[in-house]
Amino acid sequence: MDLNEKISYIKGLIEGMKLDETKDEVKVLKSMADLLDDMALTISDLENSIDEAAEVIDVLDEDLGSVEEILYGKD
Repeated sequence: MDLNEKISYIKGLIEGMKLDETKDEVKVLKSMADLLDDMALTISDLENSIDEAAEVIDVLDEDLGSVEEILYGKD
């Protein structure tokens, strides 16, 4: 289960409890769940960005290896 699935599960649990929405504690709990949801989405976006950057780095590393081979030979 990934982060987005976990927070969805938690939010479902909160909704299933049928809490009194007028109570401050419930407002805090729901706000925290929303915050966790936002954080999970941000983390997911960051993971995607890191994966893309890693792919670019791999390509650049291969290209640099080719340039080094041309300049310095295979040894």
